[in-house]
Amino acid sequence: MPDNFDIVIVTSVKRKPLITNYLDGLGAIISVTPDYGLDKHFTPEVGGLVQNHRGAYRCFRGHQDAIAKSTKDFILVFEDDAVPNRKDWLNVVNDSVELLKTFEMVSFHGREVTLEVFDQFLHINTNYIKPKNRGSEWVVAALAYLIPRRVADKLIKYKYNGMPWDLLLYREFNYCLMEVSMFNHDRSEGSLIDKHAI
Repeated sequence: MPDNFDIVIVTSVKRKPLITNYLDGLGAIISVTPDYGLDKHFTPEVGGLVQNHRGAYRCFRGHQDAIAKSTKDFILVFEDDAVPNRKDWLNVVNDSVELLKTFEMVSFHGREVTLEVFDQFLHINTNYIKPKNRGSEWVVAALAYLIPRRVADKLIKYKYNGMPWDLLLYREFNYCLMEVSMFNHDRSEGSLIDKHAI
């Protein structure tokens, strides 16, 4: 990894961080998410997107905590249940840093993607997609993504208002998404948004 690069992992004290099996020697920063609770009077400003606000809030704060631990120019953020499905994933990540000259985020995993509203492009032998018109697309998941310091500084200032973390990323920032994910979402250890996942 370049000197100006951090890997951070969002995890919980009761979850085995599966991604660490693939990060030997990379000096990843592990950020353990506390059992954050919402104020009992919390009323979401953005409704209809979340069934379990306490879990979504915990996930939201967990990502912010992890990002805040980095001091480098570029930050690769992993949720702890990311598992690479190809051996060259680190090379692809390193190559994608150049994309941050154009985009605010490079995502390496997305679900429920409406492909017809995206344009495809090739970057160093890897296919990516970008929205044709921002706001017309739908994509979820914050399993593995790369951001520059300028975006990290903005993200840690956001307040949870009912918008889950992954949708915040895709709605607020100019991004591209790897067309075929190079990480599997292994839910064998549960999820940070589950009610009893802490």
